[in-house]
Amino acid sequence: MSGIDPSLGGDLVPADPARDAMPAHERSGWREWMQSFAGRMMLIVLIGLAVFGAIPLGTYIYDRTIGAIALQAESISQRVISVVETYEAQPPQRRRDVPRLVSTRYFTVSLRPQPPPLAPPPPEGLIAELTPRLAPFGERPVRMWPTRGPDGDGILVAVAVTGGWLMFDARPEPNEGDPWVRGWAWAALAFAVLSVAFLLVRRTAAPVGQFALAADRFGTDVNAPPLPETGSPEVRRAIRAFNRMQERLRRYVDDRTMMMAAISHDLRTSLTRLKLRAEFIDDNEQRAKAVNDLDEMQQMIESTLAFARNEAVQETRSRVDLAALLQSLCADYADSGRNVRYQGPDRAVFEGRPVALRRAFANLIDNAVRYGEEALVTLTTENGACVVRVEDRGPGIPLALREQVFAPFYRIESSRSRETGGMGLGLAVVRSVVRGHGGDITLGDREGGGLVVRVVLPGPT
Repeated sequence: MSGIDPSLGGDLVPADPARDAMPAHERSGWREWMQSFAGRMMLIVLIGLAVFGAIPLGTYIYDRTIGAIALQAESISQRVISVVETYEAQPPQRRRDVPRLVSTRYFTVSLRPQPPPLAPPPPEGLIAELTPRLAPFGERPVRMWPTRGPDGDGILVAVAVTGGWLMFDARPEPNEGDPWVRGWAWAALAFAVLSVAFLLVRRTAAPVGQFALAADRFGTDVNAPPLPETGSPEVRRAIRAFNRMQERLRRYVDDRTMMMAAISHDLRTSLTRLKLRAEFIDDNEQRAKAVNDLDEMQQMIESTLAFARNEAVQETRSRVDLAALLQSLCADYADSGRNVRYQGPDRAVFEGRPVALRRAFANLIDNAVRYGEEALVTLTTENGACVVRVEDRGPGIPLALREQVFAPFYRIESSRSRETGGMGLGLAVVRSVVRGHGGDITLGDREGGGLVVRVVLPGPT
């Protein structure tokens, strides 16, 4: 009987297990990044830049709109008043030369006998700003009309003087420099500032991300190396406290393992002496019962010590071909005459502890064969995580007991026989190994009757 079913063959190598194994709400993306520590720091920087940038922007807009009109009106009124006073102060024979002498390219002055026959405009904009500034003329007649030009709004002012009307055509001077050049310069400066801020934020937030990874790694590896103390003083203090906590927990686990080993050693010595003494019991039946009880006690001690060591002593992680491991187990059981089949790919690279994984899946297959007389082992992937299903045709496990069976020394089978019920540590060991890899194990019903054990082993984080 072959132990491998090639119906689901092929390579199964996750493209990026570190990314795909993450929950959907933790995967990379702009939305997720903005919710991260670095993203929120960058948002604070952007808000600060926006607030401080709004001040000069508001000043610039004011100068270009309301402030610009006021400045333009002040300049025009001063020049108009100055020209009128100069004109009136000159002798009659020289007054006609004043308009020519004071005219410029954007401020022309001419002398006319009458103002142009134009309807008076509404008092708004530049006219509203200029009217109160020409109050020094008193009773002197003044007329104003707005004008339009390529560089902006201008104004035509007519002031009654001796010998006619002085006509002032004031046009706005063109802005110095290209506004597109100034805009691109501001954009380049803003980009440079944001780039530097982004790099500094990433560098500042990096220790926080390393701290989270170290905490997650410590949850699956008690012997993980301490985290380097880098970053801001607050982050360094948090990392230092985390490293101290990790060291205390490691010492606690080591002390517990040493204590269990010492107790096991002492009890084994006492049990050996008791076995020797039991051989001197005359009653054959009582002697057999005593020896059997001593053997069971020794088995319990060995199982308890093995369980404690499995939780405390962590095997070094390495790249494991999970598909080859499962195929090897199924082939071993099939060679011994058991109905065990494998379905899945021929290759599935996974980073884990091969000895612990082999022990865990051997326990699951052994339980399936013992209680269900067959085992179908299936390997697939879901979002980069390896999913192993072990299915049998046994009586299954009641829903109310599916959590209790993972407790150490709990057995559904009520007899005390090791051949029928074991020590009650099989599933406890399996869950300890699986959770030590950052995964989980669940129990369910198989279609058509039986039990389904589902093991999820995420990729490395």
